[in-house]
Amino acid sequence: MTSESSVVHFVDDDPSAREALLQLARSVGLTAYTYSSGEEFLDQIQMSQPGCAVLDIRLPGISGLEVHRRINQAGYPLIVIFLSAHADVPTTVQAMKLGAFELFQKPCNTSRLIEAIRQALEKNQQNFERHLRREEANQLLHELSHEEMKVLELMFLGRTNQEIADRLQLSLRTVQFRRSSIFRKTNVESKSNLFDMLFDAGWSPTPETVREDEPSNHGG
Repeated sequence: MTSESSVVHFVDDDPSAREALLQLARSVGLTAYTYSSGEEFLDQIQMSQPGCAVLDIRLPGISGLEVHRRINQAGYPLIVIFLSAHADVPTTVQAMKLGAFELFQKPCNTSRLIEAIRQALEKNQQNFERHLRREEANQLLHELSHEEMKVLELMFLGRTNQEIADRLQLSLRTVQFRRSSIFRKTNVESKSNLFDMLFDAGWSPTPETVREDEPSNHGG
């Protein structure tokens, strides 16, 4: 699955190194592209494409470390591996702090590099699928009105329809209607599926709603 849907991006200013890396990746069935600078890579990368970036550290223009920072800042769903002849201890520490998956010194064992790339692609595919589920869940949640969100928050906190009606000073019928609308707009059929979707989205009730609900919890 990873070789078909994920891409390896090699960023290196040495033309012979780029060609060697490209041929190496393609020889094991990986889809790969090369770039001569960090700027070229960042200009061409598609955020919607899962994959792995193999970066040299010393590049013309911005450094490989700066490329990694910008990947992180932009939220690109990529895992970074560094491949460099200039990886001293301070640089290695910076790379690890940025979340680098692996760091190799040039020249490196090609088998180890390919294995690291495969592991990175597998991990990235899982991360990317979670990213897509979160995006989809957030889009669905944006369809809910403010009133429906208040009902959803209390549902999430375990309140019954009657308790929600009492808390929001609504009729039971109105709460039931809003609850049905929530299920319809989020395209789920059960509360457990709804909550799974909320967890995927990293969603939680607002602190204000949680505080307002605390007296009910203490009383029940």
